[in-house]
Amino acid sequence: MNALAMTHPPFSSAEFHRMADKGAFSGFRVELRRGMILKMSPQYYAHGAVQGDLVRRIVQTLQGLGLSWQMQVGTTIGFGDGFEPMPDIVIIDPLLVPADAGPIPPEAVKLVIEVSDSTLAHDMGEKREDYARGGLAEYWVADVTARTIVRHTKPVNGVFSVKEAPVSLAHPVAMLSRPDFIVGS
Repeated sequence: MNALAMTHPPFSSAEFHRMADKGAFSGFRVELRRGMILKMSPQYYAHGAVQGDLVRRIVQTLQGLGLSWQMQVGTTIGFGDGFEPMPDIVIIDPLLVPADAGPIPPEAVKLVIEVSDSTLAHDMGEKREDYARGGLAEYWVADVTARTIVRHTKPVNGVFSVKEAPVSLAHPVAMLSRPDFIVGS
């Protein structure tokens, strides 16, 4: 995804929501990052294959643990402060989500997974920083090309203080913040 020069003052999260509610982005996948509305990159076969495999494995894990957690795909998280991402996969505690139809509140999010091919530099750079600043408990980046997952956790002062070595997508991988949550193969 190419960064664009900003020609408008940064959009607030409230402005972004008002535009979305009025249908301004109908037919487009967009997210708000650092006050800029960015059109999402297209998802090609390799991206979809990795995402689909992770979804299948996560569903098995959720069922096996009997958790009330839910997995959603491409759903907006409302961090505010000009950051309203639409991650590839998000695992939430639905008991912490209000009944209104707004974005998922960050306190309900247990894990975000970005599946990265052409977006790897952004997902491991600015987006990772934004998730840490937002206080996200755990963040994974699935690198389509390298066929690995890199896990980040424990945000401190806007930086993830723990970054684990890459794990092969062919192997089971556990959440760092909840080790019994193992996404198997």
